[in-house]
Amino acid sequence: MRTVNVVLVALGVLLVLVGQTADAEVAPRQFLAPATGATSEARLATTVVPETVAPAGIRAVVPAGIHAVDPDVPAEALTDVVQQYCTGCHNPARLTGNLSLVDFEVERAAERAETAEKMIVKLRASMMPPPGMPRPAGDTLLALVETLETLMDEAAEENPNPGSRSFQRLNRAEYEASIRDLLGLDIDAGNYLPLDTKSASFDNIADVQLLSPTMLDAYLRAADDVSRLAVGVPDVAANSVTYTNSGYASQWDRMPGAPRGTRGGISVVHNFPADGEYVFDLWFEHTTTGEITGGVTPGEQIE
Repeated sequence: MRTVNVVLVALGVLLVLVGQTADAEVAPRQFLAPATGATSEARLATTVVPETVAPAGIRAVVPAGIHAVDPDVPAEALTDVVQQYCTGCHNPARLTGNLSLVDFEVERAAERAETAEKMIVKLRASMMPPPGMPRPAGDTLLALVETLETLMDEAAEENPNPGSRSFQRLNRAEYEASIRDLLGLDIDAGNYLPLDTKSASFDNIADVQLLSPTMLDAYLRAADDVSRLAVGVPDVAANSVTYTNSGYASQWDRMPGAPRGTRGGISVVHNFPADGEYVFDLWFEHTTTGEITGGVTPGEQIE
C-alpha cells in the first residue's frame, strides 16, 4: 500500500507539471493587450521562462510581479497605455486632480518631472487607474512605473538640481558654538545680538532669519569684541562690566556654576582682554530689613 501511494503522488506531480506547461503554451504572457468586455478587471499574468535544470519540454511558470517585468518594453508603447487608460479622466475637459495627460509622453518624462513624480506615487500605491476603471493586462502598470523611475533617475544624474537655499545667518546658539569651536572662547551672544525670530517654534529657519542693517551692525560689533578677546589688546581702554541677579532669583538653591555645598550668590564667566590689575566691587543681596541674604541662617558664612 505504501508503494502505491508513492507512485500515485509522483504521477500527480507529473500531471501538474504537464498541465502547467500546457496552460503556459496556450496562454503566453501579454504586456500591453488591453482587457476589454467582461474581462476588464485586473488579471494576474504569468511569465514563462526557460528552466535550465528541468527536463526538455518542461518550462517553469513564475507569477507576475516577481522579476517578471520585461526590460525591453519601449517607452513609446507605454505612452499609448497612458493615453488609453489615463486620459479619460486626466484631460483638459475634465482635468481630474488638476492634471492633464493628453500630451504626456513617457519617453520625455524628464521634461515634465513634476507630473511624472505624481504618476509614480499614484502607480506605486496602486491608486491609478482607480477601482472600477479599465486597467491594462498583466504587469503593464509595473513596467510603466519602473520606466518612469528609470528615466527620472537618469535625468537627475545627468543634470543634478539640488534647488536653491535662502541665505541663513547664525542664530545666537549657533554663533556661540562657532566662537567656542573656532577660538575657544565662551561668550554670551545675547550681549551682542537681538532675539532670534522663530517660526513654528524653531529659531533656525532660514526664511525668517533675515539680515537687516541693524542686525549686520550687531554682528560687526560682536566680531570686534570677539577678535579683541581672541588675540588680546595690551593697551585696551579701561571699562567696567556689571553682573547682577534678577530680584526674582532664588537665593536658597545652588546657582549653576557655583561650588557644591553653596547656595545663592552669582556665578559668571568673564573673559579678561589682557593681563593687568582688576578691581572687583561686590554688592550683596539684602532683605528689606537690611539683613544680608546668606547671613540669616546660623552656621552659614559668606564667601
